Amino acid sequence: MKNNQKPEDVIVFPLDVPNLKEALSWVERLNGLVGVYKIGLELFTACGPKIIEEVRKISDKKIFLDLKLYDIPNTLTRTVKVISELGVDWVTVHTLSGRTALKNAVKSSFNNLKIIGVTVLTSLDRADLMELGFNSELARDTKELVFKLTQIAYKTGCDGIVCSAKEVSKIKEFFPELLTIVPGIRWKENEDDQLRVATPYEAVLAGADYLVIGRPIRESSSPEEVCKKIAEEIEKAWIEKNVNA
Repeated sequence: MKNNQKPEDVIVFPLDVPNLKEALSWVERLNGLVGVYKIGLELFTACGPKIIEEVRKISDKKIFLDLKLYDIPNTLTRTVKVISELGVDWVTVHTLSGRTALKNAVKSSFNNLKIIGVTVLTSLDRADLMELGFNSELARDTKELVFKLTQIAYKTGCDGIVCSAKEVSKIKEFFPELLTIVPGIRWKENEDDQLRVATPYEAVLAGADYLVIGRPIRESSSPEEVCKKIAEEIEKAWIEKNVNA
């Protein structure tokens, strides 16, 4: 918990829908119940920068542009400069782009744009990593691979990282100032393509600063009630952390 942060401020809702009308209906519906709206590849491809403008007309909450940029240093430099003009709060860059690309992204950002490093996608398991060419030691221990990529993000000046709840406690132990944005928040495992999952309570207790929660909210018969339940779990974890501090 930071300053006067409220539990709902921690909830990141992905606008994972294919058109402007549907996206804005979710912004209106959840305004005041979540703290960050995430715009990913699907929506940004459908609407372009206009979606940012339209969300800003309805809500003053943070906007997270989750494009997972992955390219050579020169291209990342130019792209981050353009994104800085859009008025978003965060943008994701793959740590696998390498040290120079990450440094360039950080140096070229302005207008308070935070650079968030993507480590290992929560949809990947050991078999996937080995197929991609990671050595058996790193593929076997995903936490170690995430930590290694986090070190690069930290050393290059990134403001935060995306990781699963399974890795967040070690990251917070060594890099407490890094923002930790955690997807894969579920109450049940094996429901979809997210493998390294945790409940909202577990993730915050482990050290997550923000929770990305889409399908559990969007697919519920009562999204508002789910948001309230998530906020209650976040507050419960904060209280427990303060008691044990």
